[in-house]
Amino acid sequence: MNGNSGRTSDLRPAFRTVGQKAGFAGVLLLLLLSPAVFQKFLPPRESLYMAAPWRLGAYPYIHDQIFSETNDVDIAFMGDSPLWWGIDTPHVQAELSRRLGRPAVVRSLCWTWSGVDAFYFIGKDLLEHRHVRMIVFCDMTGGTSQTAHYQAMHFFRFGDDPQAMQGLNWRGRTSFYASAILGMPRNLLSALRPDLPAIPSKEVGWADIRGVPNPATRLGSLPVRTVETGVYSDYSPTNRPDPASVCVESENVAAFKFAGQPVSNTQAAFARKIGELAREHQVNLVYLHLPFSSEADESVITESADWRQVFHADISLLGIPGTKLLGPLAPEERKKLFCDFQHLNENGQIYFTSVITDRLLQLYEDQARH
Repeated sequence: MNGNSGRTSDLRPAFRTVGQKAGFAGVLLLLLLSPAVFQKFLPPRESLYMAAPWRLGAYPYIHDQIFSETNDVDIAFMGDSPLWWGIDTPHVQAELSRRLGRPAVVRSLCWTWSGVDAFYFIGKDLLEHRHVRMIVFCDMTGGTSQTAHYQAMHFFRFGDDPQAMQGLNWRGRTSFYASAILGMPRNLLSALRPDLPAIPSKEVGWADIRGVPNPATRLGSLPVRTVETGVYSDYSPTNRPDPASVCVESENVAAFKFAGQPVSNTQAAFARKIGELAREHQVNLVYLHLPFSSEADESVITESADWRQVFHADISLLGIPGTKLLGPLAPEERKKLFCDFQHLNENGQIYFTSVITDRLLQLYEDQARH
């Protein structure tokens, strides 16, 4: 006991004077208030994307597409990793160019981790700088909560968009404010001294995932060469669905089923804001159902919610039933198409994209005529 007491008595107090306590409290208060205090001194939003590392998503490529390129975008694929890994963007661009008789512009602007809030902030930046005819997106609500996106510090800053927090509950607002605090040191550094020019995306080494080409060389898409078990090998199914198997909900209501699962307040609020953005910028929204490896026996396309109601927008829903896409394949063949239960690998990306492209481009042409 005496020994313990002796050691305890040797501990130095955290603060020796009242002044030190007051100084620490002042620094802490300034840190907590920094998003509101310094919001008028922040650098351009461009710096947010320049500072984000490739391992968190294709943010440097997204930077180039928003702030460096200026031509119109025919189709932008926007969403989290299932869409990033699931679409062969060069194939879609080549097919659309052939149909239009001119060079088409198709891009994938994707990131990691689910969250409709990421879709809103990145989409808003894109639409403020480039004209986009169609945005194709996926379900980004899985595994989300009332709080901000895991990487919100890379696209959200307090004061940039006063309307962004409208409709959020206190927990959502607090989490975004916390993200702004985390991002403030980097933002202040960018404000105090000029950032170096962004390294061109095509010059960035891509060593995070072995054997995967830099997404900038593939119009933003990411073909991953792994399987959940065993060794990856190139594979192309010989049995391919009839293009007529791809369904648009407005033409085939029976092909879709909505589970009616609740969407969190935060995700629903940003979904409504995306619907408003689409109307403001006259962008056609298309929801694309991405396959799960478990859907081979499902004859209908099951969605957790009716996305038209969630987004309060006129959205075309596109997908293909699992019995048509995966049902004709043996279990061992299906395994060759997926990295895991929800991510297609390069085999699956090529296969899925080749199946849905024709109907997607028909939808693009139909909407362009109206």
